[in-house]
Amino acid sequence: MFRTLMITVLSLVVIGEAGAPLELATASPPRLHLIEIQAFRFMPQQTAVAPGDRIRWVNRDIVPHTVTAEGGVWLPRILSEGESWEFAVEAGGSYAYFCEFHPHMKGWLEAQ
Repeated sequence: MFRTLMITVLSLVVIGEAGAPLELATASPPRLHLIEIQAFRFMPQQTAVAPGDRIRWVNRDIVPHTVTAEGGVWLPRILSEGESWEFAVEAGGSYAYFCEFHPHMKGWLEAQ
């Protein structure tokens, strides 16, 4: 009788009260993405991210650069050689950014 009771309880836990299998949460933990500023380029130039992820820009050039968001999503950051800055993605969408000192330098974050 105890064995039958345990099987019934385990079945309810696995199947759930509505008779449908329970779905386990499969959300991945937030990730940290590294974007290096090197040779007057953002590398990688385009980065796929998810809400909750963090992005870290690191300036590997000997000259200063900015990480400036189009549309003012974040305030411009000036990074001297070896400096870094992080941004947390809060929502999905496209985030374009550039260097104010070198406007040909452009990058994109694609948050899904």
